[in-house]
Amino acid sequence: MNTSHTHIRTNSDAIRFDWAGQIKLAIVLSVVAAIATIALAGRIAEPVLIVGVIIVASCAGWTRVQPAPQPVRIPVRHR
Repeated sequence: MNTSHTHIRTNSDAIRFDWAGQIKLAIVLSVVAAIATIALAGRIAEPVLIVGVIIVASCAGWTRVQPAPQPVRIPVRHR
C-alpha cells in the first residue's frame, strides 16, 4: 500500500498575514491606477484600461504571496 501523509497545520504553524502591508499596497496601486487611467483616458479604449489595471494589480499582489511548503512524504515500510 502506497500512502502519503500530510501535515495538519496548527496555530503555531500558521503564516502571519501582513494586513498593513496589503492595505498600503492596495492604496498605492489604486493611486497609480487612477493616474495611469487619467493619463491614458483619451488614447486607449476603456475596456483595455480596465483589463490592464486588473492584470497589473493582480501581478503586483501575487508577487507578495509566499508559497506554502509542500507536504513531506513519510516513508512507509512495505511488507
